[in-house]
Order: sequence, then C-alpha cells, then structure tokens
Amino acid sequence: MNILFINSDTSIRSEFNEFAGEINANNFFSSSTEESIILLNEHQIDKVVLKIGKLADVSIMKYIDDYYKDIEVLVCAREDFDEVLTIFNQVHFKKIKNPVGLSDLMEHLVPKVEVKVQL
Repeated sequence: MNILFINSDTSIRSEFNEFAGEINANNFFSSSTEESIILLNEHQIDKVVLKIGKLADVSIMKYIDDYYKDIEVLVCAREDFDEVLTIFNQVHFKKIKNPVGLSDLMEHLVPKVEVKVQL
C-alpha cells in the first residue's frame, strides 16, 4: 500500500515511517499542492492523509476528485471545514479528528481482518 501524507508535520515523519513499516506500506510526504500532484502522477497512491489547516489546503481535493476518484482520502480538519468538504461528493473520503494520532490512522488505514473460528 502506498500512502501520501499531505501537509504533514515534518516532526512526526519518523513516526509515520515506523507506522508504515508495521503495515508494510510506503510513505510519501508532501507539503504543497504542486508536490502532491507530482507524487500522485508518479506513484500508484492507494490512500491519502490530508491535513487541512487553511482553505488553500482543500485544493488538492479538487485534483483528486477530477483525476483519482478511486483513492481513499482521510481528511484531518477542524469542524469549520465540514461545509467546504461537502462539495466533494465524488471523492471517497473520511473525516477524522484533528489533531490526528497514530492510533487514529491505524484504525482507518489498516484493513480489518475478520477471523472466524469453527469448533
């Protein structure tokens, strides 16, 4: 699995890299819309973790909405961005609490495996 972290705090990149190692994923990091577009075009990205701090950060959602509808986006944003996010009805996204912790990411990024035991 390839995960693109957009607007990620650079101080927690090592934690995200450790997390990615635990789930056999590759991490890509971007701090701008332009850099994100390059990474989306160069790599087969499966999931995006987008931290929205200001309205300009939402612009990458438009790009994903237009060109990468199959990518799941996890949006970390304050409640005041909820109304803005409703315009993106084609993108498969989930909003998670901000600030985001590794346990929150684990819950949303790791596929759940159901094990049935027959006796």
